[in-house]
Amino acid sequence: MSAIAEKAMLVAVHISIWTARKHDRAVSKEVAVTHNSEEKLGRFNKRLLAEGTKLEAIQTLAGKIRNYFYQNTLPWSDEGLRILPADLYFDLTSKMRDFEQEFHSAVDDFLVEYPEYVRSTRPLLNGLFREEDYPDADKLREKFGVKLEVLPIPSGADFRVQLSEEQKTLIAEKIDANVRESLARSNRDLWFRMYEVVSHFAKRLGDPDARLYASVFTKVAEMAEILPKLNITNDPALNVLAEQVKTQLCQFSVSSLRDNDRLRAETAAKAATLARQMDTTLAELSRSSETERSAAPVETTAGPADPADVPVTTPAAAAPLLFPAAETRLAPEESADAIVTRMSAYMGYAGAACA
Repeated sequence: MSAIAEKAMLVAVHISIWTARKHDRAVSKEVAVTHNSEEKLGRFNKRLLAEGTKLEAIQTLAGKIRNYFYQNTLPWSDEGLRILPADLYFDLTSKMRDFEQEFHSAVDDFLVEYPEYVRSTRPLLNGLFREEDYPDADKLREKFGVKLEVLPIPSGADFRVQLSEEQKTLIAEKIDANVRESLARSNRDLWFRMYEVVSHFAKRLGDPDARLYASVFTKVAEMAEILPKLNITNDPALNVLAEQVKTQLCQFSVSSLRDNDRLRAETAAKAATLARQMDTTLAELSRSSETERSAAPVETTAGPADPADVPVTTPAAAAPLLFPAAETRLAPEESADAIVTRMSAYMGYAGAACA
């Protein structure tokens, strides 16, 4: 098994929730006939519950579960699988067990109120109400669930089927190339996630009229804490970045920055500098990715390569990064010096850019 496969695994979270909606074929046909239209060009979907506070609570919890899952994993494929570093396995599985218990408890609460929800909806739907649209409690419970799926990272060396050695080698090389591509995409995702929180942090601090909320600081601190754990390729640049964010942006409390205008301006300038460095790195990675895709195919080797043997410090062979819209990025003129100068003028002192 490759070194990467020993340091990480693939995971997916599957959440199922009853939609409380139903396609009414009879009404859809009736509308089509009334308007002399093709039935396939329209459909009538009815809400089965006029009120469903407990169901909404389940939906909110599902969003919370997905957010936690995404924050602690890295992208892998379009099929929902993501990379989970081995160091985070026990933390994530423990948290998911807690979420599962909370989810089932929320489902129980919903099922208690379910009969009343149905009774209150009946007169509102009137002629559209159909008793058969509403499952009994036991069947309805089966429509809810949370499941964590764990799989090993594939390796070309593990590919064994009845093919010629040449065919198996080609397929194994393709598998390993896909692994390296996914690792590169995951690495770039870490740069982008840190860029998002730091650039937002810089904008909030750099705007003297903006209120400072603890959540802005919490997101930066949490990202700086988890980034090294998600850095399964051990990119030294990412580890240095996490340390810089901790030492330069996370050493002061929200209240101290609120009360000290100069400290706020200097911290905003540091954040802007870090964000601009990350922005440059992301642009370079994107250009490198474009160059790699337009280059000629690489020469194949005699046997499958170990994905762990290929450095992914500055990933190139991956899908293009989706950069944020222009208006969400730091404006070119908003350099570290500019932030301090602007805030200095606003607050009435002559400030200088921090080193």
